[in-house]
Amino acid sequence: MSRRLVPAALILFFLAFPFKKIVAQTFVVQSMPDSFISVKAFFKNEIKENALLYTGKEFIKYSVNIKGHPFFETDQMQTGSVFYDGTLYENVPLLYDIVAQEIIINRYNSDERIKLLNEKIKYFIFDGHRFENIFSVEGRNESISNTFYDIMFTGKASVLVKRIKHIKNGLRAEDPTLFVEEDELYVRNGNNLYAIDGKNSILQAFSDKKDLVKTFIRKNKFRFKKNIEKELILTTEYYSTLNK
Repeated sequence: MSRRLVPAALILFFLAFPFKKIVAQTFVVQSMPDSFISVKAFFKNEIKENALLYTGKEFIKYSVNIKGHPFFETDQMQTGSVFYDGTLYENVPLLYDIVAQEIIINRYNSDERIKLLNEKIKYFIFDGHRFENIFSVEGRNESISNTFYDIMFTGKASVLVKRIKHIKNGLRAEDPTLFVEEDELYVRNGNNLYAIDGKNSILQAFSDKKDLVKTFIRKNKFRFKKNIEKELILTTEYYSTLNK
C-alpha cells in the first residue's frame, strides 16, 4: 500500500470503531468527540503537502518599480482562515492581492508563493474582515460574479465593499507608477445589488423607505464623500431597524 493511501484507510478505521461501540454500549457515547478530535489531528498531521489547499498556481511578483504594494492592508503574511474546495482551513498565513483579486499563500513547507483558485473559495477571513465570493446575484453584470466582497454589515440589507487596487502610471515620464486603492461600495437588498457612489444611489437602494432614510441622512448631516463607507453602514443599520 502506498503512503498516500494510509491516512484514508486509518481514518475509515477510526470512524467505524466508535460507531460500533455506540451500538453495543450506549454509555461510551461521550467518548466519541475525543475519537473524532484524534482522527482530525492525525489527518492534518499526515496530509500535509497533499492537502487540496496547496494545489494553487504560481504567484508572479509585480515589478519592483511600482510604488506601494498590491495587497489589502499589509504586504506581510497574516494568519487567516479560508473555506476552500469544501474544507475550512484555519490558521493559514495568507495575503490578499486586491489588484488581481486573488488569495496568496506559501506552498507547504516552502517560501514559494502560490495563488488559490477563486472558484474554489467560498469565503475567507483576514485581518478581522470576512470576504465572501458572490457567485450570482439577480440582475448582476459579469463583474459581480466570482469576486470577493468585504461584508461590512449584515441586516435586512447588507453593505459590501469590493477592495480594489489599480496600477496607475504617472502623468509625466518622471512620475512613478503606483498601486492606488479605489474601493467599490454596494448595498445588497433582497436579490438586488446596488452600486453606491453617493446619496442618490443610496436612496435608490432603500426606495421602499426613501422618505424616512432621507430624513435620517439630513439629521445626521451625511455627505457620503470622505466618510462614505462609515456613513453608508450607519444608514444601512438604520434602514434595517425599519424592517424588523
